[in-house]
Amino acid sequence: MLIPPSFLDELRDKVPLSTLIGRKVKLTRRGHEYTGLCPFHHEKTASFTINDEKGFYHCFGCGAHGDVIRYLTEAEKMPFMEAVEFLAGMAGIPMPKPTREQRQLEEQRTNLTAIMEEACRFFQSQLFGLGGEKAKKYLIKRGISGLVAKQFRLGYAPSGSALTQHLQAKGFDIRQCLKLGLVAKNQETGRVHDYFYDRVMFPILDRRRHVIGFGGRMMEKGEPKYLNSPETALFHKGEQLYALPNAIESIRKKNEAVLVEGYMDVIALHSAGFTNAVAPLGTALTENQIKILWQSCDEPLICFDGDGAGRKASVRAMYRALPILTPGKSLRFVSLPDPFDPDDMIRKKSPEAFAAVLSEARGFADMLWDDLVTAHPIDTPERQALFEKEIQETLAKIQDNRVRTYYQNDFKSRLWKQTHTRSKKQRKIVKSQPIHTPVIGSQDARMLMAYLILYPSAAEPVWDDIVATRFADKGMTDLLQDISSLMLEHAGEENSMLDYLTNEQRQLLNSELEMIQKSNRTVAEIQSIIGQMLREYHCRALQAEIDQKVKDYDAQPDPELWEQIKTLKEEIEVLKREGLA
Repeated sequence: MLIPPSFLDELRDKVPLSTLIGRKVKLTRRGHEYTGLCPFHHEKTASFTINDEKGFYHCFGCGAHGDVIRYLTEAEKMPFMEAVEFLAGMAGIPMPKPTREQRQLEEQRTNLTAIMEEACRFFQSQLFGLGGEKAKKYLIKRGISGLVAKQFRLGYAPSGSALTQHLQAKGFDIRQCLKLGLVAKNQETGRVHDYFYDRVMFPILDRRRHVIGFGGRMMEKGEPKYLNSPETALFHKGEQLYALPNAIESIRKKNEAVLVEGYMDVIALHSAGFTNAVAPLGTALTENQIKILWQSCDEPLICFDGDGAGRKASVRAMYRALPILTPGKSLRFVSLPDPFDPDDMIRKKSPEAFAAVLSEARGFADMLWDDLVTAHPIDTPERQALFEKEIQETLAKIQDNRVRTYYQNDFKSRLWKQTHTRSKKQRKIVKSQPIHTPVIGSQDARMLMAYLILYPSAAEPVWDDIVATRFADKGMTDLLQDISSLMLEHAGEENSMLDYLTNEQRQLLNSELEMIQKSNRTVAEIQSIIGQMLREYHCRALQAEIDQKVKDYDAQPDPELWEQIKTLKEEIEVLKREGLA
C-alpha cells in the first residue's frame, strides 16, 4: 500500500519526538530541546538531542539523525508499514484509504497470492502423502524432522504435470499460473506442464507470511541443484531473504542475524537453535537485502561456506556493502573451516562448534584490510605508494562522510604499522604483550592537540604512537578525531589547521595555542617535544605494567613472569636512551 507523503508529514507533526522517544529514554529539557543518553550507542555522557519544533533528533556522538519514522525503523527495528501504523495509532489518525488503482492492484496481488498458497498446500500434501516417500527419506537423512518440515512448510513437487492439473481443477487461470512461474509452456507443442518436478520444495514467504515464490532442490546429482521461481509480480529475488518471517523476532531480540548461503543451511541452524538464520535466494547478496537486515539488526554475520567459492562470495558481499555503510550499520564475517558449510558444522561437529566459530566473527575493517593487503605487496616504496593509492580509491566509495573519515584514519594507522614493521623488528627489545595503553591527562592533552594543530607535519613520524594513546578526557578523544579528519582532508598543506577549527575548539585550546605561537619553535623542535611527551607516557604505562607484574610475582613466583618484568625494564631503558639521543 502506498502512503501519501502528506500523511507522513501529518504523522511527523502530530507525534512529538520527545513523547515517542521519552517512552524508553530519560530526557531532560533544555530550552527548546531535550537531551538524553543516545539509544543508538552506549554512552555515559548525554550527547543525544531532540528538537520537537524542527521534528528531528541528532546524536553528536554517533551521528544518528532522523524523524519519528526513522526512529521506529532504526532504534526499535520496526518495518516501515508497522511504524506508520503505530504512529497513526498514537496520533489517533485513521490510515489513508487506498485509491481505486491501489485497490485493483491489491486485488490482483491477492488473487496471485491465493494461487501460490494453493500450490504450497499441494506440495505439502505430496510430501506427506504416499508419493513423497523419496523426499521424506531425503529430508530425514539431512536431519530434518517432520515437525521442522511443517514449520517451514516444506513440500515435494512430483514428476509430470500434477500441479498444473490440480490448479486447473481448482479453477485458477492458467495464464496467471504461467506468470507466477508455477507452470511452463512447451514452445513447440503449446502444452503446459509443471515448472518444478521431482524436487524438495522450499516456499519463500514475504513479511506478511504470504507465499511469493519457491525454491526447489534436486535430491540426486544433476543440474541445476537449486531451481528458484522466476521474477514475477510477487517475487523479486534481490529484495527477499529466505526464512526472514521465521527469524525476524529472534533477529530483533538478539540484534544479530546469521546470513548463510542455502535453504538447507537455514533449516539446519533453526533446528539447532540458531533461529536468527536467513539466506539470500540463490544469487549474490544485494544492497536491498543488506538494508533489509539492517532494519532489524546493526551488524549481520555473513557466514558463507568455507570453500573457495564461499570465501569469494563473502568478499563480494563486503564490497557490495562498502558504499552503503552508515554510522552503526556494518557487517561481520565468519570463516568456516574448508570445506564445511553451516549444515556440515551442525551435523558433523556440533552446535557448540558452530557457536564458537560465530563468536570469532571478524569486523568489516579487518576483512577489508586483509583483502587489500593480500592483493598488494608493499616491500618497496613504489609498491607502498601504489597500495596507499588503492586504499584511497577503495575508501572513497564509502558514501557516508563520517564513516569514510574513520576508515581513512584507521587505515592510515594500519599502513603506518605495516610499513614500519621491519624497523621495529630490528630493535633488540621486543615489546611484551599486553601493556597498559598510555593515558594522557587533560592539561598535557590540550598541549598535544595544540602542537598537532599548529605543526601538523611534526606529527607524521609519530602518528602511530599518537593514535595508540588514550586521553583521560573524552572530549580530547573527540577532538583528536576532528584533527585527524582535518589532517587527512588537507594532507600535504604546509599551513596549520588553525583556520579550520570551530570557535568552541579555539576557545578550549586558546591558552595552549597562544603559548606555542609565542615560543616560535621550529618543526624539528616541536617534533622532538611531541616525541618526548609520548615516550614519557609510554614509560609510565610500562611502569604500571611492571608494578602489576611485580605484585603477581610476589603472590606467586614464576620464572617466566620475572623474565617479562626484566624485558619491560629494558624497554624503558631503551625509550630513555632514545630520548637522550
